[in-house]
Amino acid sequence: MAEKMVVVISSYLLMTFYNLARIKKMALRDKITYGVTVIVSIYLVIEYVGEFGMPILHDIAAWLYKDLGRSIVGYLDRNS
Repeated sequence: MAEKMVVVISSYLLMTFYNLARIKKMALRDKITYGVTVIVSIYLVIEYVGEFGMPILHDIAAWLYKDLGRSIVGYLDRNS
């Protein structure tokens, strides 16, 4: 676990130092996109380091689109 934390912290520090000057020059829309991307990556890092068994993005998408997927499959089965 300690090795994972060292890798993650060093990666985020390098990413922050590399992008710090660029972030200041970005438009608001780009800053929001960058922030959302960082938040999602932090969520995934917490799952990676802690191994908590939290739902990953694939599980969330599957839960959101489960009914829609069944409807599409049912429609395709009827027409074939």
